[in-house]
Amino acid sequence: MRALILILCLSGAPLCADPAPAGAEPSPALLRAADDFSQVAEQADAWVVNISTTQYIRQRIGSFWEDFYGYDPFGGAGTRTLKRQSLGSGFILTADGEILTNAHVVEGADEVMVRLKDGTEAKAQVLGQDTNVDLALIKIHTDKPLAPAKLGDSDAVRVGQWAIAIGNPFGFDHSLTVGVISAKERTNIFQGEGAAKYQNYLQTDASINHGNSGGPLCDIHGAVIGMNTAISTPNDGSIGIGFAIPINFIKRSIPDLRRLGKVVAPKLGFFTQDLDARLAAALKLDKPQGVLVTDVAEGGPAALAGLKRGDVILSMNNRETPSSADLRTRIYEAQPGASLSLQIWRDGKAESLTMTPAQLTATAAPRLWHGLAVVENNPAEASQRGLAVVQGVIVASVASNSTADRIGMRPGDVLVELDQKRIVGLDGWATLTHQATEDQDAVLLLVRNRQSAYVVVPAEP
Repeated sequence: MRALILILCLSGAPLCADPAPAGAEPSPALLRAADDFSQVAEQADAWVVNISTTQYIRQRIGSFWEDFYGYDPFGGAGTRTLKRQSLGSGFILTADGEILTNAHVVEGADEVMVRLKDGTEAKAQVLGQDTNVDLALIKIHTDKPLAPAKLGDSDAVRVGQWAIAIGNPFGFDHSLTVGVISAKERTNIFQGEGAAKYQNYLQTDASINHGNSGGPLCDIHGAVIGMNTAISTPNDGSIGIGFAIPINFIKRSIPDLRRLGKVVAPKLGFFTQDLDARLAAALKLDKPQGVLVTDVAEGGPAALAGLKRGDVILSMNNRETPSSADLRTRIYEAQPGASLSLQIWRDGKAESLTMTPAQLTATAAPRLWHGLAVVENNPAEASQRGLAVVQGVIVASVASNSTADRIGMRPGDVLVELDQKRIVGLDGWATLTHQATEDQDAVLLLVRNRQSAYVVVPAEP
């Protein structure tokens, strides 16, 4: 797993309340604290899971001829397969087996296994993942209802309140550590390759280590307030600075992960840069605050609202926007169709604007079912493929060496039915593939070259 983006952090020293004055009654909250921790542990046993992943890497093996002569007239000695394994954590979202974890826990995995507290193991299907928010939604098949986690309200979290991290550090399953919320709304913490694009972390000093990624950060009542995600460290070890994705941020992402297999962010149609002191002074600002608009897309929501190049966005929905990264996260958190209130600085004075974000069009659903990624059908595509009516979805891509690839599926195939149920758009495809499991044979009705055919999709081994 990645060093700086993988887990959460290190145990801080236990924080205690000031001693009560002589003769005073102890605080009821402190009297309850020990019991509350144990109650959280007992509750979480049912819905915290261990996740192990396996990735198979094929390597070409060199030969005597290549080593000494630089080429092999016989084509080389062949290939070998290496197995890479990793551990992570997660928590149950729904009684029918949906589980939340980090995208970096399952990214690139050929096999994802989930182990419940009772020792039951099941192969998981990845329903959706998005590295921009570092979230993944996976699902296991279960014969009996599972106990889902209780989701809290991260907006109500206060700095200094108890924070309880649970997960699978170094394979020590269902480990619980306690700390506090150290800070909120941490953005622009990790940059570069592998960093999440949208960041709004809770910071905690609860002890977190490798293997905790994807596990829950809970409050004193056992409600999940975040997902343990990353540590800041100079040496790949925990030093007490860890970060969790707020649960309200996650709630906003779940519908997209279910429906499209990725998270689709709203767009406003403008570009920004951060301000420094000299630029702020040139714009007649008392101090560097807000972000500077460098360009506005013609005809976009921002242009329609009256935003102009050279404006400085001071706040959005009454929350300051100190950096472009922070503003980007605020826009992501906004629901499409909901009005946004902006305070801007223009020509030496403050003004207000209101705009409505648009939803980015999802051209493909990257969530792979047996290696298939699909796009929405439309009248033009249907006519080109000889369909009397618009129906089903179109295969956009087929993953190499996947089940779909092995049975001959091709980009451009129109998928009309799955297990004798009509596929109605991307929503219908998502629903039917979620109901189907990859460990059982499935039957697809497809149209190719104006001809219909049934194809059996075999269960994954």
